[in-house]
Amino acid sequence: MRWLIILLLLWIPGLTHAQVNVEKLRSEGIEDGLSGSIGLNAAFTGGNILFADFGTASHVEWKKNKDLIFWVLNSRFAAKRTQSDLLEEPSVSLWDEEAHFANLMLQHIRYNRRLADAWWWEAFTQYEFNEFLLLDRRLVAGTGPRVALTSGKNGGLWVGTSAMVEEERLNEENIAPTEAAQSIAIRSSTYLSTTLRFDQITQVSTLYVQPRLDAFTDYRLVGETSFAFKVNKTLSFTIDGRIRHDAKPPKTPAGSAKLLSTDMSIKNGIKLTW
Repeated sequence: MRWLIILLLLWIPGLTHAQVNVEKLRSEGIEDGLSGSIGLNAAFTGGNILFADFGTASHVEWKKNKDLIFWVLNSRFAAKRTQSDLLEEPSVSLWDEEAHFANLMLQHIRYNRRLADAWWWEAFTQYEFNEFLLLDRRLVAGTGPRVALTSGKNGGLWVGTSAMVEEERLNEENIAPTEAAQSIAIRSSTYLSTTLRFDQITQVSTLYVQPRLDAFTDYRLVGETSFAFKVNKTLSFTIDGRIRHDAKPPKTPAGSAKLLSTDMSIKNGIKLTW
């Protein structure tokens, strides 16, 4: 019952990037069983500026012998209204669609099978939407090897590469007439991940590269560095820096705002691990 409650909490839509960084969520334990983490960040202000920002980066994993299964949820909702906004459009509240500047959700399931001491085979599937990338839906599925180049008590270096099928549906109302609203593509998804562990600090850096196999100029890059400062066995403070680049973002209609290729973010929060 306790695990059912935890899973339901992770699905709460009110805590509603785009490759998910699974590497920073992998547990350090090697024992069989169920484990996971819940990372939350939140901000709210009232008065001259109405502002709300809620997000989560959480996961559950199950390990038995050579098999490991992840379920990951990343989500964020953010909105802002200034006094000028309220004067110009008094009927639009902080919770109305016009006030949103972030509204996204991503779920990722990954299976690992250990083949040898430093080799694994991975298979994964992922679903996401992101209102401000004009993405109504992206579904992906892929598989490939993961290799430990070096690993030990204080960290390691891993590389993984997969072939990935991607089905994408864009928001037809907000894309240029020349853009296809729905598409299917085959991509390579390769990552390089490093972890450093100290007494109270864990640092994870990961770089993902995802070119389209029939058009290498159409690629995505995601780089992320995360720090977790351990307070006790279950509680940590976190700092995450992230950069995302899409070489070919969706085109928008003439006269409307252009969708930029690169996004950056820095955020902090808390993380509970069990």
